[in-house]
Amino acid sequence: MSEEISHPPRSHGWAWDREQLARLDRPDRERTMPKEPVLAALAIASGMRVADIGAGVGYFTLPLAHAVGVNGQVFAVDSSPAAYDAITRRAARSALTQIRGLLCSAERIPIADASIDRMLWHTVYHDLADLPGALREATRILKSGGRWVIVDWIKAETGMGPPLDLRVDRDDAETQLTEQPGLRVVDRFVPGPVTWGLVIEKSGHGR
Repeated sequence: MSEEISHPPRSHGWAWDREQLARLDRPDRERTMPKEPVLAALAIASGMRVADIGAGVGYFTLPLAHAVGVNGQVFAVDSSPAAYDAITRRAARSALTQIRGLLCSAERIPIADASIDRMLWHTVYHDLADLPGALREATRILKSGGRWVIVDWIKAETGMGPPLDLRVDRDDAETQLTEQPGLRVVDRFVPGPVTWGLVIEKSGHGR
């Protein structure tokens, strides 16, 4: 996730430093990136298996872990070793054994086919070097009937976040998503003042 930091795509080998990671979890982030609308869109239930793609230091991973409870599981996927170390430590400190960190790219995730109930891409969409590959991989791991929430930066100047030319318009993202077999957009929502949101479901016709 890029959040308020400008940087090259992490799929090209970006590595967070400690200062940048700290920005991803600062208290005032809630004003621009509120959690509640995103968690509501995900509609998490106890016992679910959830994939948080681009988890960073766990801004959403930790509340997701509380939502699924001890009988559920949250996969915190990130390609940054520093982020992986941070979320692993935080999960251990909080005794959240339902969190499993995965150090990997969004294009190659070691999760079984059709095994994920809910998936989150939060400010990840614009940041992928191989978007078609990441879309196929996400579709692969999502269950039939599973829900996928995507949140990303609006294509407008916001005074923070990635450069405008890296941002993706919501309508363009929706077109790209619905070209994937078995996916359909079921809702559009406003997660916060600087982001757009889509809710996608997978039918039985997807991989």
